[in-house]
Amino acid sequence: MKHKMKLYSEPYLKVLEGSKTIEMRLNDEKRKLIHCGDIIEFENIETQEKLKCVVLKIVAYPSFKELYEACDKLSIGYSEKETANYEDMLSYYSKEDIQAFGVLAIHICKIECVTPKLLVDYGICPTCFNKENHNCLYGDISDKLIYLDEKIECFFAGNPRAPGHTIISTVKHYKDMLEAPVDVVLYVYAFAHKMMNIIKEIYQCESVYLCTMCDGPMNHFHIQLIPRYAKEERGSKNFVKPRNNYVYDKEKLLQFQSLLKEKN
Repeated sequence: MKHKMKLYSEPYLKVLEGSKTIEMRLNDEKRKLIHCGDIIEFENIETQEKLKCVVLKIVAYPSFKELYEACDKLSIGYSEKETANYEDMLSYYSKEDIQAFGVLAIHICKIECVTPKLLVDYGICPTCFNKENHNCLYGDISDKLIYLDEKIECFFAGNPRAPGHTIISTVKHYKDMLEAPVDVVLYVYAFAHKMMNIIKEIYQCESVYLCTMCDGPMNHFHIQLIPRYAKEERGSKNFVKPRNNYVYDKEKLLQFQSLLKEKN
């Protein structure tokens, strides 16, 4: 979800330069709509410039006094030379409102600085975040997409371990196969069976290895199909072959799509 907030130039510039990483607000009804993984678009009140930040964490406090005690002064917008005083917030909010609502420390990061690892560290699924925010993490996969329906998507790996390295991912978030409903698991593996045969046919490999290594709540259930070629040794080392750059091959992409239609 996207939210909009206004900032004066000084705090706006500190967010822009990366020193201010916590936005302080009342915990009112409007702010209760903000969740981790949401986007906040900040607008500079004086220049109308805008920047987007990702919400990484939200911590509620009874008042700004407790918030100031818990947070580094640079992260909430002060400079090294300034003294951080929680009573400064009375310029923005009344004592009555602070007491009635409590306050929030909204931990943020500029969207261009966000990485999959950072999101995972804060309990946010990078795959879901990427889909919800115009492929801002992994880029457009239209040149890799083989198949898409309401349950799964299948695409060539962006950093393949071998030619034909393919990924099948659930559309809905499940952390792993254990969390996914049985009908979804059966659907994924039935589709994988088709894909493995298609990979062998198109790439003329000796075998196709299947791997799923979702290992945490912010992983997104997917399986990887990694071809093994005649020149390569058998065994688990095929799961950790060096990564390569994806090379778009329209002819092979169309072959995959055509064979899938035939097998459905």
